[in-house]
Amino acid sequence: MDKWAEALGGLVFFGGMVLIVYFIARYTYLIRKLMAEKGLLNNESKSRITKIDVAFATIGVGLGLVIAAGLSAMGLDEGILDTLSWGIVLILGASGLLISSRQKK
Repeated sequence: MDKWAEALGGLVFFGGMVLIVYFIARYTYLIRKLMAEKGLLNNESKSRITKIDVAFATIGVGLGLVIAAGLSAMGLDEGILDTLSWGIVLILGASGLLISSRQKK
């Protein structure tokens, strides 16, 4: 009986997520359509993701993973090592994104 309840709960959860995404996408489309009909929509988007943005972010995350792998050889406590590794990966990935945004200007 518990498995049926868990399956039903999962189904309701994911079904709710699908409905949320559907309604947000639908009404965003309708709003943009109305704005385009009235001439209020600017077709140029200011933020476009380019290959160089992805490259800088990937290089940052890769460098963070290499440093985190090097830290694992130091024999630190596992809790500290996990936190430090995730912190380094996230900081270097964000740094790659920051460099790519500065490079655009």
